[in-house]
Amino acid sequence: MGELRLPFFRLLVMILSHYVKIFSWPADSENRLLYSTRTGAVALAPAQIIADLENGNALDAESESTLSEIGLLVDDRDQEKRETSAMVRQINSLRTAMNVSVIVNLHCNFRCRYCYEGNQKGSSFMSEETADQLIAFVKKGFQPDMTRLTLDFYSGESLLSVDLIRHIAGSLKLFVESQGAVFEMTLVTNGSLLTPKVVGRLLPLGLKRAKITIDGPPEIHNYFRPYRSGRASFDTIIHNVKQCANLIKIGLNGNFTRKNYRQFPSLFDHLEAHHLTPEKIYRLSFSPVLQVNDEFSAGFCGGCASCNETWLAEAVPFLRQEILNRGYRTDKISPSLCMVDVDNSFVVHYDGSLYQCVALIGHEAYASGDVWSGMKDYSRQYHLDHWRHNKECLECSYLPHCFGGCRYMALQREGHMGEVDCQKDFFDAALETFIRQEVSLQGV
Repeated sequence: MGELRLPFFRLLVMILSHYVKIFSWPADSENRLLYSTRTGAVALAPAQIIADLENGNALDAESESTLSEIGLLVDDRDQEKRETSAMVRQINSLRTAMNVSVIVNLHCNFRCRYCYEGNQKGSSFMSEETADQLIAFVKKGFQPDMTRLTLDFYSGESLLSVDLIRHIAGSLKLFVESQGAVFEMTLVTNGSLLTPKVVGRLLPLGLKRAKITIDGPPEIHNYFRPYRSGRASFDTIIHNVKQCANLIKIGLNGNFTRKNYRQFPSLFDHLEAHHLTPEKIYRLSFSPVLQVNDEFSAGFCGGCASCNETWLAEAVPFLRQEILNRGYRTDKISPSLCMVDVDNSFVVHYDGSLYQCVALIGHEAYASGDVWSGMKDYSRQYHLDHWRHNKECLECSYLPHCFGGCRYMALQREGHMGEVDCQKDFFDAALETFIRQEVSLQGV
């Protein structure tokens, strides 16, 4: 009789992901709140399960299956790190959309104290010749397998160029839809010219959303964002938002400083007084004013130079909670990529030059081509994948949330973007609060 050979099975004990953050759960000391910075998954798990995992003990099949499906448990952390390092390329390989930000002018009817474009502002407008070449360039780059084109018109004040916007959007809408793909247009505007008449002219051409800046309550907003004449702009913007909120999706963004962020929540009272309740506003968010130190600086000195400034770890969660308390929608906390790292996402400046970030327009050292000669290889120019050469980044559990951070902020702070813009201190201080806010939204 031959020898009986039993099949060999390797027993795998799954372990906690390298990218899992574990927080206490005040409502029940026997549970822990888990969050994956890689998948964005959130789970409430018994503390005993966490203890078993940390001690190398196997879980019951149901718990193991549930936690592994959402990326909280893995077989091999080294393999997981390799897969995370490949995330940027993987995401780009799956993208079927093109996103183009178009700077139709550098003219503006406002005089904002902290303007990021600073002394670039003037009477510069995109010519019809450049617009036609932009259209040809986008058509050439829009591949047959692409499913969507989004044009985001972003300028000094984009609505000073409505006719040009109509020309560009109209031509590309016809082309994209003839390819069986989806076309949409969005606007970044100060809101002073966003009237129902203007919206009516742009709606047939694919206008879906507008993003408008309101810097808090009237006294703060009017100080920071007056008309060029010095006249207050808050009431005009609120009136226009009220008139257009039922026509398109409107998002509001405000820029705060260390000195004024605690006054921002009083903006909600003004919104509600004008019936701009949560169902009328697509999204509401507040961001810190960045400190611009380059040759285009407007001379404002009250911005932040790093997200790791300690006051931001209090200010950002505080304002986010105030937004949620009033029932408005805001940006979710999740893994994300910088525009610089996203394929088929670029900026066309008014003169036809190409950039990979709207904040970098006019910085000629970072022009990545033009609409006549095409896009050049900008990988070294923009230090793509610079985080891959940083051991701390490769080992950081926050890597999927920053992938090297903001290159524009690094440029303003360091004078170059070769070094990563580490955000670890900020996430260490604020992430737990963000995740608790997300869980509260779900009514847990």
